[in-house]
Amino acid sequence: MAWLSYLQLVIFRVGPEDMPAGWHATTWAFIWFLVTGSMMVFADRAAGESLQAALGQSFFDNVLNAVLVAGYAWGWLVIRKHPERLAQLLTALYAALGVLSLVLAALWWLMPITPGKAPTNGWWIIVLFVWDVLVVGQIFRRALDWGAALGALISLGYFILAGVGVVWAHALVFG
Repeated sequence: MAWLSYLQLVIFRVGPEDMPAGWHATTWAFIWFLVTGSMMVFADRAAGESLQAALGQSFFDNVLNAVLVAGYAWGWLVIRKHPERLAQLLTALYAALGVLSLVLAALWWLMPITPGKAPTNGWWIIVLFVWDVLVVGQIFRRALDWGAALGALISLGYFILAGVGVVWAHALVFG
């Protein structure tokens, strides 16, 4: 029941050490991450481009994000001398980020924010971002054997790297 463990990650019931060992589970979590990351295309009703173009761009952004999270996680594991934990850490990260993407897509669908207009219900973006940072921070904390504050800082570093990297690459490729 992988889906149950994915949900348990985002409510702090399990950690990366509880994920199945090996790359098979990581592959499934990666696919989950890509599929759920693309749900924003369907939730963003204001998308002006064709569905095919939007899905292609979303796939590009999600693959790039997955590569960035893999490199970032591997770098921290090498620093901590725990590279053998990479498969479980990536499984946990892809799984949790996939669940959180679904939450974002659902909230975006239910409470859309229109560019150029002052959001009256945008508070949920801040709440979800804080939750994302805490979940990913908890995963890094447990994988790296560090405290909660360092886990949260490492998590914040990932979100900054991924945000800047994906936006920059997307703009470079798609204009």
